[in-house]
Amino acid sequence: MRIPWLGYKQEYEAHREAINGAIQRVIESGAYQRSEEVDAFEGEFAEYCGVAHGIGTNSCYAAMLLSLLACGVSPGDEVITVPNTDIATTAAISHTGARFVWTEIDERTYNIDPERIGEKTTKHTKAILPVHLYGLPADMDAIMLIAEAHGLWVITDNALAVGARYRGERRAAIGHMGCFSFVYGKGLGTYGDAGMVVTDDAALAERVRRLNLYHDGTMQTETVGETQLLTGFRYESEGYYTRLVPLHAAILREKLKVLDSWIAKRRKIVQLYAHLLGDLDLILPYEPDECEHVYRNYTVRVKKRDYVRRELAKRGIETGLHYVPPLHLQPVYRNRGYSIGDFPITERIAKELITLPMYPELTEGQLQEISKALHACVPLRS
Repeated sequence: MRIPWLGYKQEYEAHREAINGAIQRVIESGAYQRSEEVDAFEGEFAEYCGVAHGIGTNSCYAAMLLSLLACGVSPGDEVITVPNTDIATTAAISHTGARFVWTEIDERTYNIDPERIGEKTTKHTKAILPVHLYGLPADMDAIMLIAEAHGLWVITDNALAVGARYRGERRAAIGHMGCFSFVYGKGLGTYGDAGMVVTDDAALAERVRRLNLYHDGTMQTETVGETQLLTGFRYESEGYYTRLVPLHAAILREKLKVLDSWIAKRRKIVQLYAHLLGDLDLILPYEPDECEHVYRNYTVRVKKRDYVRRELAKRGIETGLHYVPPLHLQPVYRNRGYSIGDFPITERIAKELITLPMYPELTEGQLQEISKALHACVPLRS
């Protein structure tokens, strides 16, 4: 039995009719760049998150870049984030000309440790960029208090946390601006890449909208008979060609309708995992009382991680490996002067983490097979 660790193909088979209908709707419309599909999805997703504004982008990286720029992050500024994340997070900061500053994580949640943020805050700090890792929101109350005390922006990386709640609200996990990924395999994913910026701040939303086009300008037209004739463009400034396209928006609109049911299924699978694996020498995911984890990834810690992955692979069970080694140990950032031991918690966890299969279509039989395979290569808890 082969069990993939991501189930986007299974998801398509379960919703083939609705997805194919959305694709056909866009093709027949003739509107392939900006259309009502994009406007509708932006509004629907913003409402889902409990905020006023949504701006579709072509990736989460673009969403973070535009959000940082909209907040005025520029050369000479610093942005605090974590080293156990995708390079898109730090690349977005670097591409504004600002400098990212890493801080240590909390050992239970794997998210940014608010108690460490203060020691990294300087007169150059402009923003905090928490990553809601694996689908679990960071400690937003503490982060927002720090930001308020220092006059900082908070831009959250929600790439893995679509639908997650903090103290019962999705908007509470967003900060001043939230950035989402809709790449295939995410909790809400299309067939390619896409993203979104959400915010309650109308001024920030307008800045992002302007940056999201390759130009800030207007079309000049005149009316000839019953026809609007384009006569030229007036460009006011440069922007970025990062907008969401209608095809992806239409697909995501259909999937958004069932997203909460998918999250509920993931959480039931987590309960089964806990029941099946509770006697093993593993550290299972932690969920604080104030958070609702959406479990885009089901990530456990285990000794001899690489051996365990190989044993599972022999049985046809795929596993994921995320952010290993951490960014501060990657060749691209060697010039930053970091070395082994600089972030001991992050480094220790990175050696033990393994991502097990997780998607709504997983069956109890497949979970039993995963459990059987793990019991064959992981000792019982002493």
